[in-house]
Amino acid sequence: MKKLLLLCCSLLLVAGCGKPAATLPTVIGSGSVEIPVYKITAPAAGKILGLILEPNERIGQGQPLFAIEQPELDSAVEDAATEAARAEAELTNLESGSGEQAIAAANYSLQSAESSYQTASQNYQKMASLYAQNAIARLKVEQAQAALEAAKANLEAAQAHQTRLTAKASPEAIEQQKQVALQAQQHYQQLLQKQQANEAQSPCTGIVTEKLLSSGDTAAQGQHILTIRATEQCQVKLKMQPQQAAALKPGQSVTAEAAALKKSFPGTVTAVANGTVTITLEDKLEELQAATEVSISLKNDASR
Repeated sequence: MKKLLLLCCSLLLVAGCGKPAATLPTVIGSGSVEIPVYKITAPAAGKILGLILEPNERIGQGQPLFAIEQPELDSAVEDAATEAARAEAELTNLESGSGEQAIAAANYSLQSAESSYQTASQNYQKMASLYAQNAIARLKVEQAQAALEAAKANLEAAQAHQTRLTAKASPEAIEQQKQVALQAQQHYQQLLQKQQANEAQSPCTGIVTEKLLSSGDTAAQGQHILTIRATEQCQVKLKMQPQQAAALKPGQSVTAEAAALKKSFPGTVTAVANGTVTITLEDKLEELQAATEVSISLKNDASR
């Protein structure tokens, strides 16, 4: 009988040891839900452009809100863009000669100049011959000679133009133009960044709750223009003992239990500083309201 009892106890112990103990969530604190509200201010002083949003409108993260007009900067950006394009085109011409259309036009001009020169030369020879025979006045010869000189100058210009278009530049000239093109592009990018800094974008996906100025109004730098309430994220801040808070790390997964709603929401530890732990919730948030009380749990890692 004793042997039978010992055998049963042994079986029970083996069965109990073979099944790992269940891990239970660890409550690390509780707090109120905070929904981020962003005040959008004017990045610079000037006229507001493109502000078409109205209160209660939804907006996506990164969506343009408005721009601030600065005519001098806008004009400088346009000029810099033109100069950068011109410098790049000149570099291309130096590296590979001119484009087919430009070369074709130059060839046509050269052919026309050659034809005009031949005609002027023949006419001059004819006039000179007639003058030698006393058949025409000297004025006719002088006019023919002037036309010949003009045709010659035009021919020389056409020849020089064709040479500039078709000839590939020297390595030194190409390198010099590369530097010019690079500086022009850098100048353009610097001005473009200044211009883009005058454009406001939404920091979150949310709803416009307040609109203080409209498109066409003039704003001072830093003036409050819009208020946007986030709809796809909220936070819970826990006050803890510094030693307890230090045990938590950003990136750890948590669960927020809303007793009033009888629902749970997944979240992540996003910051730990001076005893304050910030929890960010990012799912099914349409059911949560600001100031909702939640209990935050951190599940144990059984592998540790």
